[in-house]
Amino acid sequence: MRSDRIIKFIATICFALIILGALAVWNSPATGYEPSIYTATPSTFWRAVIFGLTCGISIVVHQIYTRQHEQGHLWILGITLVFTVYAAILSLWIVRGYALWCPGDPLTHLGKIQDVIATGHIKKGETYPIVHIYSAQIAQIFGVGPIAPHKYLPFLFGLLNALFFYLFSKSILSEKGQVILATLVSMTFLQGWYLNLTPNHLSNLFFPLALFMLVKSFSRGTSQWRLLLTIIVFLFPPFHPVPAFALLIVMLTIGLFDSVKSIFKKELSTAVGSTFDFNISIPLLLFVWWVIWVSYSSDILGATIRKIYTLITMGGLTHLDILVEQVQYGAMHGYSVGEQFFKLYGGIVVLILLTLIALPILWRRTFTDLRLRKLSSLYGPLGAFSLATLVLYFLYVGFGPLRMMVYIVILCTMFAGFMLYEIMGVQHFSHANYIHWLRPMLVVIIVIALFTNGILKLYPSRHILEANWQITRTEITGMGWFLNQKNTNVDVTSLSIPPGRFAHFLLTPEGRARRQDLRHLSSGLYVPENLKVPFHFGYDRLSTLGYWYSEDIYLVLNEKDRRLYQEVFPEIAELRFLPEDFAMLEHDLSVDKLYSNGGFDSYYIHGIAHASEAEQ
Repeated sequence: MRSDRIIKFIATICFALIILGALAVWNSPATGYEPSIYTATPSTFWRAVIFGLTCGISIVVHQIYTRQHEQGHLWILGITLVFTVYAAILSLWIVRGYALWCPGDPLTHLGKIQDVIATGHIKKGETYPIVHIYSAQIAQIFGVGPIAPHKYLPFLFGLLNALFFYLFSKSILSEKGQVILATLVSMTFLQGWYLNLTPNHLSNLFFPLALFMLVKSFSRGTSQWRLLLTIIVFLFPPFHPVPAFALLIVMLTIGLFDSVKSIFKKELSTAVGSTFDFNISIPLLLFVWWVIWVSYSSDILGATIRKIYTLITMGGLTHLDILVEQVQYGAMHGYSVGEQFFKLYGGIVVLILLTLIALPILWRRTFTDLRLRKLSSLYGPLGAFSLATLVLYFLYVGFGPLRMMVYIVILCTMFAGFMLYEIMGVQHFSHANYIHWLRPMLVVIIVIALFTNGILKLYPSRHILEANWQITRTEITGMGWFLNQKNTNVDVTSLSIPPGRFAHFLLTPEGRARRQDLRHLSSGLYVPENLKVPFHFGYDRLSTLGYWYSEDIYLVLNEKDRRLYQEVFPEIAELRFLPEDFAMLEHDLSVDKLYSNGGFDSYYIHGIAHASEAEQ
């Protein structure tokens, strides 16, 4: 067919442009800290990505709307094009040549991987050792350093996540077109857990596969799937406690929608039985193992219970209080709260709206079309996660309410596939009636909008009011020198560098144990409140920085600190730090500059007593 030849020709052009764009990125690696990877990446790449994404989505929608996806295979060409774009954007920070990613938990986990390689075992009381063991095995098998898993494991899990979604949607949705559209939506980056080497990130990317096995095992006569699910049950608590608890919630609530429907139409439940052959033994096994593991490996469960008890009996700060404070602070300094919410959650709101619109449709159809009952059963877990998110806002436990959002997005993706198929009205397709082409055009626009929202918030930037998580080589080299050369009796402070995280990465377990100067930083946090650097380095109120400290202290800065309030938060630069503040630091008599390599600087601040002597 002529249209098939046109589609193949367009796809070929798109693949060629994406390759050219990737080569342009490869040939222009990052040379220093980049406040935004979006503006630093060559525009050739972004033009190729936008064109390829638009064509890929259009090919998929065209094939579904014309029903050619039922017999033909051109839809695979379209979704492969989208998947190529998906992979290119996920790997962008790697191709750009970033040394490491995210100066937070990933650095600590990188250090733990090194510890496993060095000692051959995990430390007693480790809460989530699966990622550390797996990464250490990969490093040893392939003869590479632990930085390779740090870079490539999240990327690999991100790619597999699309495949896991395809399997999950195939087990839930009744039409092939719905499965394809749900898989397409799964690659819109709306989950928000893709780039970091942390157990929570990787287990969330693994979660759709667990749901697939759960659905398959709950069907009758599927002992082999129940065996695989049992393996997953033992894997997830040591993988990460939160996704394990989320999986338990799904197990316990997946039959809730059927129960509610049976109240309204009792003959339904007696005539066809439950959607799934529910077996209490599997969720019971998961619950018992989860409690045993969490209680054995750490005091997370006990600490959470104590926090909740204290909040109920004595009151205290909640996540909602913190959110309100942040909103008020942002609004007071000229930031649009509504605009920021749209940038962060616009795509998720669209998924939730599609899910809510699908509810009355599924409620009506499931009484006659039993194929839809698996999809409608997801409303039970979805309601449970929504309730958990709401409840968590009125608590203050070890993790925030938005930890539940990823599971809401995963479930809403299935309903999005169903509703986009409904919007197209495939069953009413007619070549003669061109007004129907508005339906697939609307679907294309919705999916492109979801991709746009997801792509623009995948990497931190000024667009979402967050600094890029890039770690430069100069920063690693500088912190390596600093940690090995500093006086171990003197504390350290910083603006954005977490010394404790770098200590986990750059020092051996024995080296960290001997360092009393890092005692405040053992948890990996930045610096204690009493050691924090004052805004403007205090020059708006005192003549020297040394007057702010009663004892001598080190200060470490990176390129990010100098550019943050110029390029990411210029609206509050007057309140925080200006370029002239850093210039004054270089001439401060109470400050000695010890080391500089172009992207990292270390200073020695003489405390108030020594500062007075220096001025005299």
